[in-house]
Amino acid sequence: MQSEQEDELETSLSWEASGRSVLKLNIRHLYIFGLWPLCEAWPFHLYTAYGAALGIWNTAEGFLAVYFSWGDLEQTTLVLMNTFTNASGLVKIVFFARDGRRYNSLARSVDRLMSLQSEVCSRDPGLAAVLRRSRQGATRLTLGMLLFMFSQCFVWFPMPVFAHAGERRLPFAQHPWDNNTGYYELSYAVQCVAGLWLSQISYGIDCLFASVMLLVAAQLEILAGRIVALGKVANAAGCRPDESLAANTRSQTYRDLCVCVEAHQKVLRFVTHLENTMSPIAMTQFVCSVLVACSSLFQATYSKDLSAAFSSMSFLPIPGGQVYLYCWAAHTVTEKAEMISSAAYGCSWVEASERFKHALRILISRAQKPLVLTAGHLYPIDKPAFLSLVNASYSYYALLGQMNKR
Repeated sequence: MQSEQEDELETSLSWEASGRSVLKLNIRHLYIFGLWPLCEAWPFHLYTAYGAALGIWNTAEGFLAVYFSWGDLEQTTLVLMNTFTNASGLVKIVFFARDGRRYNSLARSVDRLMSLQSEVCSRDPGLAAVLRRSRQGATRLTLGMLLFMFSQCFVWFPMPVFAHAGERRLPFAQHPWDNNTGYYELSYAVQCVAGLWLSQISYGIDCLFASVMLLVAAQLEILAGRIVALGKVANAAGCRPDESLAANTRSQTYRDLCVCVEAHQKVLRFVTHLENTMSPIAMTQFVCSVLVACSSLFQATYSKDLSAAFSSMSFLPIPGGQVYLYCWAAHTVTEKAEMISSAAYGCSWVEASERFKHALRILISRAQKPLVLTAGHLYPIDKPAFLSLVNASYSYYALLGQMNKR
């Protein structure tokens, strides 16, 4: 039975099924860019291969440009900034292709998780508001971040035409081996398409995980509110003069608490599933963001080309934003998980029945274990991690600055 349920969860989503998902925007965005298959037609797999080929070509072109421009620190860091950004998108394509069934399972599990407490939310306007805010917040976050990333196209792509008119400059990696004379128009178009394609895929996956974490945090907040309300009912039942009515109320409250404990366990199992899926992607993004932020900051500070400095300065929030997405969303999950233990301890359990108190102690014991998501199952994802990564980027930037002065 369990195997059948797992197979059902891992079944590929269709276009129609994605429209009913709370992650509709995330899934369909990745489908448009050839990553998330919503059909089994072979042309889509060719479409996915096309995106991967763009990433391979752009990465190879970038490292080849670095080889020919080695010694020119300014030109090298400018190329590496774009190369690492697109390489992270390529690595994410590889991970998604490898774990495609797991991503389908994640999407279906999110929808099940959102319906886990929907009945309770329908009876409580306060809890319903939490659920509604989480869904709206996830959608707005995804839309805003993807549009911001898309806006960079209007800075980077036309910049060589306006800032270096007549010099046949390319947007990202130059071709020192032929001075951009061979297939210039084609190279320009390929760099633009690859930059747009891979950046949208990279940011799209980041927004997917951030949205899921926000939805999980909302479920934990709703669960904490339910536990607080149960404590008030249990305390009121202990003060009632009618013993039979009080006993019935205690019994019902205990059953409701058991439902809450079961919901808590389901959320924890889902978080484990989320971490297993997200962990390699998050580690890839952390490493690439540190390197890209370092290169962008160096270009913005030391570049003699004003157009390159301006482009780098406008690009600098992107690697920082990608890291902050993970750290902020994961930290929110950790904070909401801590609310479960606090809600259980402060829920007016003094007059409750003994079995209610016993179940509550079990819940508190489990909830006191910090719920921390990790990158690569090694590096905790939280707000302090964001600060440490920013410090690492600055350290590498300072090292490049010292090398540039020699």
